Amino acid sequence: MALRKALILAVLLLTTGLATAAEESRIYVIQKGDTLWGISERFIKDPFYWPNLWATNPDIRNPHFIYPGQRLRIFPDRIEFITDEEQPVPVTPPTVEEPPVPSDSIAIRAFGGQGFVDSLVSNVGTLVDATDNRIMMGSGDRVFVELTDPGRVAPGDRFTLFHLGDRVRHPHTNESLGYLVTDLGTIQITDIHPQVASAEIIEAQREILRGAKLRPYQAPNREIELKEAVAPLAGTIIGSDDRNLALGQNMVAYIDLGADDGLQPGNLMIISRPRKATEIAQQMRTGPLELPEIVLGAGVVLETRGRTASLLIVKSVDAINRGDRVHAQMR
Repeated sequence: MALRKALILAVLLLTTGLATAAEESRIYVIQKGDTLWGISERFIKDPFYWPNLWATNPDIRNPHFIYPGQRLRIFPDRIEFITDEEQPVPVTPPTVEEPPVPSDSIAIRAFGGQGFVDSLVSNVGTLVDATDNRIMMGSGDRVFVELTDPGRVAPGDRFTLFHLGDRVRHPHTNESLGYLVTDLGTIQITDIHPQVASAEIIEAQREILRGAKLRPYQAPNREIELKEAVAPLAGTIIGSDDRNLALGQNMVAYIDLGADDGLQPGNLMIISRPRKATEIAQQMRTGPLELPEIVLGAGVVLETRGRTASLLIVKSVDAINRGDRVHAQMR
């Protein structure tokens, strides 16, 4: 219970400040088709603010359902929903209107090349050469690939290029969780030859080198709909792409929760770190002292595997590290 209260309080503190009577504000009435993403981007120039807007307004139990007619108070640095208690009492009977229709679902804009951690990675071929001596390749370049089963491939087929990275181990238990897989781009087969196949790189999300692996093509999910977690979940950040030592806003982390745990793309996660008692407090006690955790930011699940998931950090108030905690709680 203490942890839950601390997380709720800390999420509130992710906003930029408390309102004062002297602050200027304006009132906005939600229109059909509005989303929290669009409202945040329009009024405070920060589309990643919407998790705060959702988290600090408990009346929005499901963020897919914001209704035309709901009122917002817009400050220069934040947005607040006007509660029923704050709504002015009409002096004349209200006109009869159609029942409110839920607005479009809320989605975050994802990007390609974020990768994942998994123990099962399908490898159906290798990029072995290009048409010139350039080390790196990009969109529009013609390349040659060796396929494990050429008879099952035809011109026009697409494949995802990826890099198979190091084994990923849990920061606390040292358990092997799989390998880091980084998506590089997409190729399309143009011709089949006796030993290799010709292909064109139709999208490059990162630098592509000889030796890149192929796996069956899966269209990247460019938008992730925000969803409420179906159960309270707690896990750990196990790593990141590019071996970043410290993570911040708009970066991708990997966590030790996945579809097997009930985690879904779009779930909002609070990122925190245990707070240690001071030496003075420890000397004054005979038992352990549980303090509220330090909340570092918030993230949204992009993609889930069986036991792992990728997490886009949408807000950070401090550096986020491997081993920090993630929490998904139901309202």
